[in-house]
Amino acid sequence: MALVRFPYQASTNLTIARSFSPAWLSLAICAVVSSQLVRAEAPHADRELVQQMVDNSRVRLSIPQEVRVSIVPVNPLMVSVERQPGQDNVFLLSFEQSFLEELTEDEIRTVVAHELGHVWIFTHHPYLQTERLANEIATRIVARESLEPVYDTVRKRVGTLGDLARNPGGTPAALH
Repeated sequence: MALVRFPYQASTNLTIARSFSPAWLSLAICAVVSSQLVRAEAPHADRELVQQMVDNSRVRLSIPQEVRVSIVPVNPLMVSVERQPGQDNVFLLSFEQSFLEELTEDEIRTVVAHELGHVWIFTHHPYLQTERLANEIATRIVARESLEPVYDTVRKRVGTLGDLARNPGGTPAALH
């Protein structure tokens, strides 16, 4: 084992080297590596995935405003979008972590499209804000059928809230 030279006496270096036996050193390396892997899989990775979907969808919907993604422990609406206070051209899309974990990648893309529908309305017709119009905007980039599984997930969490197939405008209030 090679010793790293410290600006101390040689006897200090030898004492330091002996205190780190190969077993302890291996254990320390494993602890560092495993903690980094856990952090890489944590909400940061989810936020980056959702942010990438938001950025790609914004381009497709011709939305020039910045939309930042936040993953929060609790969001009473499960997912929502609102203007950043003090920044008129910046919106914040907040996903509740547990709701996000229930969705497939395609469902996340659909939810993002719906929420960006609200951003589009905010910037074009702020007084016409409806779930129906947000869904219409979303269907510019996702299939209408892709909304149904998302609303099914919402129904499971909050109870029966109507039938999207019978009433396209009658969407759950949980998606805003």
